[in-house]
Amino acid sequence: MRISGVVRAFAMAALICVGMGARAETYPDRPIKLLVAFSAGGTSDTIARMLADRLGKVLGQPVIVENHTGANGIVGTEIGLRSAPDGYTIMLLPSGHAINSTLNPAATYDPIKDFTMISLIGTVPMVVTASPALGVKNIAGLIAKAKHTTKKIDFGSGGVGASNHLAVELFATMTGIKTFNHIPYRGDTPGITDLLGGHVSFIFLNVPAALPLVRSGKLMALAVTSEKRLPLLPNVPTVEETVPGYVAGSWHIIIGPKGIPADRVQVLSQAIIKIVHTPEFAKRLQDLGITPVGSTPAELKTFLKSEVKKWAKVIHDAHVKL
Repeated sequence: MRISGVVRAFAMAALICVGMGARAETYPDRPIKLLVAFSAGGTSDTIARMLADRLGKVLGQPVIVENHTGANGIVGTEIGLRSAPDGYTIMLLPSGHAINSTLNPAATYDPIKDFTMISLIGTVPMVVTASPALGVKNIAGLIAKAKHTTKKIDFGSGGVGASNHLAVELFATMTGIKTFNHIPYRGDTPGITDLLGGHVSFIFLNVPAALPLVRSGKLMALAVTSEKRLPLLPNVPTVEETVPGYVAGSWHIIIGPKGIPADRVQVLSQAIIKIVHTPEFAKRLQDLGITPVGSTPAELKTFLKSEVKKWAKVIHDAHVKL
């Protein structure tokens, strides 16, 4: 009887340990931080807060957005990079993540190897937005004008190495245009002001910025940079229809520090995929000019490798330097 009692005691202890272990492995069991490497109110912040609200409900734990700005996203990215790889700190980053490591010496990390891939939220195509004073009605007209003029055609961007700067450099390379002259601004807003004033001829703008200006008739939409025409601008052709193979734009991804356990990555990824494919959430993204994706970690890794390689080549070929 004494032996059987000892056996029962060990059995009970084992069950208690198993139960405690199961509770310890429950994920998440506390709030998750979602870092945004840009200021509150911007597109990245807006998407992050939309996602955080839904993700918190799906996971059963609050998801808290924290903004850490500086150096075109490098400051916030490095904070996330140094965080514990436990799945309780993740990051929402835009397409500059694929550019910084090639262009900016301050980005000393590898954009893929030093991080855990989680999901691609969506892609953000651009609109080739032109001043009526340029005198062209479509992308073919822009190419013809650029190739048959001896004068420089000024274009604006959000800064050297910004997504809309490199998108134009890619376009110029693929079409053989040599007459574009880059005018970098500190963000798109002052560039838009100069575009409206006729001081620059065109800017590749993200859809949310371009839409009201095009719909009001103040500016012209020559083309969109997506692979397919956009539902928000169904009558505007793609650049690809005139320049085969041309696709450009920005995007937003969710990643974490290197080493997050695979089971926790799966929990996060599956939750994000579920949210992004929810009709209401997808509609909210589309209203912001974002094409919903909701990828697996493996799909994101493949996508990011392609983007890093693509923009590194553009930076090299166009001799882009900060």
